[in-house]
Amino acid sequence: MNLELLRTFIAVAEGESFTAATKRRHLTQSTVSHQIRRLEESLGQQLLHRTTRSCRLTDDGDVLYQYAKKIIQLCDELESRFKEKPLQGHIHFAAPEDYLSLPFSRVLARFARVQKDVEIEIKVGLSNNIRPEVESGDIDLAILTQIPPTGEGIPLYREQLVWLASKDFQMPSNGSIPLALVPPPCLYRKTALTALEDAGISWQIALSCHSHEAIKAAVESGLAVTVLTEKDLRPGMRILDERDGFPRLGQSEISLHQAPDLTNEAAQQLIQQIIGQKNMQLF
Repeated sequence: MNLELLRTFIAVAEGESFTAATKRRHLTQSTVSHQIRRLEESLGQQLLHRTTRSCRLTDDGDVLYQYAKKIIQLCDELESRFKEKPLQGHIHFAAPEDYLSLPFSRVLARFARVQKDVEIEIKVGLSNNIRPEVESGDIDLAILTQIPPTGEGIPLYREQLVWLASKDFQMPSNGSIPLALVPPPCLYRKTALTALEDAGISWQIALSCHSHEAIKAAVESGLAVTVLTEKDLRPGMRILDERDGFPRLGQSEISLHQAPDLTNEAAQQLIQQIIGQKNMQLF
């Protein structure tokens, strides 16, 4: 697909007129009209409702606009990466285990491929343990979980916290919920125990370990219940809610944090890459 046609289409859509697009794209009105017509013919769809004074997107035009913005942003990003001066240096990066999975790890991998002279050292740990190291400057950048959401740092996205159990889970006869949780100071653990105690529900720790994969396996096997997010739901699991006697949970916020007075140019460039993926809603 011709990128110049997409750029002109975006300019028309955002300016709501061909006249606005001519100024933004530095083209004549006849050229803008011709490019929009070519785009519509290539797609076989009407993209704009035109009047003498303005134009607005059709339903198909709105779909194309959403995709076109992402395509142009990604192409511009790719072009700028190859044009910019290669960086050098070392980035100390940290994140909880479960946020180094796809698609976020692709951001780090892509940055490492383009910036071959930048070393990225990744530390995995709990958010509450990582935060002091960011504040002291020992860690340049970190992805942190915040429960409840605080808005601190650069918020990337929010997730609903849920109770996860195996599909055939049944409440124990003694009424004490078996739990699989990460040891303190895990925020998921704190959330789960606080919610159960506030609801007056008895609990016991069936599994305590630092591996989220081991915790998910324990849940799938029916050994225990845990608190994670909706994205952690697997085919062999189900979500427990108020109908099952479990208290409702809030949300977690995943945010990007940087060391105070960060001067690491490579780290600052990585921040922009991460924010760019956030804006494209790829996390």
